Amino acid sequence: MSVERLTAAARTLLQEEIAAAHGREVSFVVRADPNGTLADARVVARGTIDAVLALPGVAQKGEMLLHNHPSGLLEPSGADLHVAARLHDEGVGFGIVNNDVSTLYVVVECPRARALRRLDALDIANLLTESGPVARVLGTAAFEDRPGQRDMAAYIADVYNDGGIALLEAGTGVGKSFAYLVPAIEWARLNGERTVVSTNTINLQEQLVGKDLPILSRAFSTGDRTVAFALLKGWRNYLCLSRLEQARAGQESLFDDGRGAELEAIAGWASRTADGSLSDLVEEPSNDVWDAVAAESDLCTRLKCPHFDRCFVFAARRRAAEADVVVVTHHLLASDLAVRIASDNWQEAAVLPPYRRLVLDEAHHLEDVAAQHLGMQVSMLGVQRLLGRLERNGRGLLPTLAAELSSHDDLLGAASRDLLGRTVLDALSAARRWADELFGRLARRLDTEPAAAPVLRLTDA
Repeated sequence: MSVERLTAAARTLLQEEIAAAHGREVSFVVRADPNGTLADARVVARGTIDAVLALPGVAQKGEMLLHNHPSGLLEPSGADLHVAARLHDEGVGFGIVNNDVSTLYVVVECPRARALRRLDALDIANLLTESGPVARVLGTAAFEDRPGQRDMAAYIADVYNDGGIALLEAGTGVGKSFAYLVPAIEWARLNGERTVVSTNTINLQEQLVGKDLPILSRAFSTGDRTVAFALLKGWRNYLCLSRLEQARAGQESLFDDGRGAELEAIAGWASRTADGSLSDLVEEPSNDVWDAVAAESDLCTRLKCPHFDRCFVFAARRRAAEADVVVVTHHLLASDLAVRIASDNWQEAAVLPPYRRLVLDEAHHLEDVAAQHLGMQVSMLGVQRLLGRLERNGRGLLPTLAAELSSHDDLLGAASRDLLGRTVLDALSAARRWADELFGRLARRLDTEPAAAPVLRLTDA
């Protein structure tokens, strides 16, 4: 790709800064004008011979983040592609140069704002007639003409055009999933905007991703454009290769006897699975084992992880960032909303990639899910599992730590063992007693109300 897109001044600055860094990686931000010319370069970070920080927030919409590959090979790495996808969602481009800035490889162009193209509601409805593309894919034997489905699709097309909220109720047999997916796919084709579809049940997710969307992808994909869709799950639904490695190394102190076989089965499956999600396992592992190997946002080292290029979580996120339709659960949607509320971020990626169009299927379940995620929730089982991860029947993180400390004969090791034995384990026992007392009182409170659900919801009202 022509380096002439860089102005002479920008190119000179890049060359000088890379030389000053002795050929190590340096990242820059440049401004892209309407013609694609890259100017006004500035340095934002300096790194090592094979890595440099891609700091969030250093580039604004309409700018491009550049960095050099000292090897001279401009092939983007997995980490580069992950950063490029994130930046694109923020309206920022991404490119790579060699050390003498004689070659430029643009991984992602700066997204350009464009006028939205409206859907024709009648055309959308006609796509679902017996002469439309869906019928051609299904065949005359399987296709069923559904006037209610066409009406619903037309209503939804109008909402895509004009914005706002539509509340639609469809009885069994209407074919509501096609009625909202067809406008979503056409909107993505015309305007490049994804739609997030949120469901409450796994069964509906499997129907959408395993049946409906593949049919519609065949119906609406062309030689120039393939309809892309993705299923995105919460972190703990995916295997973490780093935690699996750690669990296999410390299994004797982490688990009761007999769990080693489960770990080895997961390790074998990890090399074969397409998406690394719990639902892909033929036999679901015990809670203890999955707790030890599931991906956790708080524990993830992201780009620093040696398994990042193979990470199932970020592979799923990359697929979602490129999809026309992203299917999620109400739980994941509520988690995304919680993050956006806390960070006041309504434009960029959070738990989900950015989106402006949202379909809530099985919406009558959303209130309970939102209460769980946007409020605070404590359960006896959750507390027991958390404390059990620290120690249960001589197994867990604290016994593992004690075993590690026993190999250190210095004063610090001795003091740490003493602190662990006298303070931490005592505090753990006290926490268990207090939890039993708290939930015992709550249970007695609920027993006083006839036909009460085993949940006590506290609100501001």
